[in-house]
Amino acid sequence: MKFLLLLRDLSANGITTYNRQLARELGAQGQQVHAWPSDARINSLSHHPLPLLHPLLLPLARPRIEAIGPDLVLANNYTQARVAHKLCQRLAIPWFAVMHNGHSPQRMSQWARLFENVSGLVTMCDNLHGVYSDLVASQVMGPEGKTPPVLRSRLPIQAPLRCARQEGRPLCLAYCSRLSQGKAWCCEAWLRAVARLPQPSQYRLLVMGGGRCLAALKQLSLALGLRVEFTGMVSDPGPLLAQVDLLSGAGYALMEGMAHGCAAVGLGFRGCFGAISLERWAAAKAVNFGDHSEQEFPHDPDWIASQLQMALRLLCSGEASQVAALATQDFAPAPIVREMLVFFKQAMPSRSAQLARAPSWLAH
Repeated sequence: MKFLLLLRDLSANGITTYNRQLARELGAQGQQVHAWPSDARINSLSHHPLPLLHPLLLPLARPRIEAIGPDLVLANNYTQARVAHKLCQRLAIPWFAVMHNGHSPQRMSQWARLFENVSGLVTMCDNLHGVYSDLVASQVMGPEGKTPPVLRSRLPIQAPLRCARQEGRPLCLAYCSRLSQGKAWCCEAWLRAVARLPQPSQYRLLVMGGGRCLAALKQLSLALGLRVEFTGMVSDPGPLLAQVDLLSGAGYALMEGMAHGCAAVGLGFRGCFGAISLERWAAAKAVNFGDHSEQEFPHDPDWIASQLQMALRLLCSGEASQVAALATQDFAPAPIVREMLVFFKQAMPSRSAQLARAPSWLAH
């Protein structure tokens, strides 16, 4: 099959990481992948007439899309989903929505209107699977009165080659996420929690990520008496993660840390899920380690400090290494993409059925 990935941009975020991991594995399994806008890390056509796709620009982009001839389109963001929706209407190209987040009630209603011609939805964790299954069951009426199927998928990540930890060095505690307005509170709470640990000066402290709140967080660390290395935004966190023993964060940031063998504390948009143990693995994975949940998790530094101490115990006992091995297994790209390919093939309508639903001029 030939895939067209519609990207919002190429910024260093989880959705871009997802698409690159997905494209790499689709290619490894014999599929052809193109991205718009072009991404050097994806087997993409290099000269699109437009850097980004917006519904208003679709007439200009149509000749290039027809030249690509995709069998299906994948959209991750609302604006690009609007484009995919119109491509299905006008060119009878099936499309799938890949849902990474929940949204406000108003935005969810807007998504539901787009889902009227979607072939299926892919979700990233158990919580989001429930959210979107409920949405399509209650608000979406697809062709022939059927609701689109929803796949419970996972975030694929390639396990890195792990480096041996250097003996005798201080343990490294790190936080990794963007330091923007909506998420900087997580880093602030993490800094205050670290300051509550017994003898925080015994640890190497590292904050990976950039954003408008970086300067304020540096000032806070000084006020708390902490010596913290702030890296700013880094294009490849791998070399730094290889030096980390205990990582706090959520989503891809935490997954990459676990893949490098770090002990983990889930700390995301919905609060601090806590230390990731074998017993709590399934529950942590279901809420993307604190990013997606119907309930709020604790936000206070005392709770986070207690979870950091628990994670340090898991590190010392060796259980953190077992969790890391489980993460590497559960998020391995090959089985995730095989499952998705089966889903796409089963959910896609035949070309003749697509043309029958489209305006009559498409058949000529």
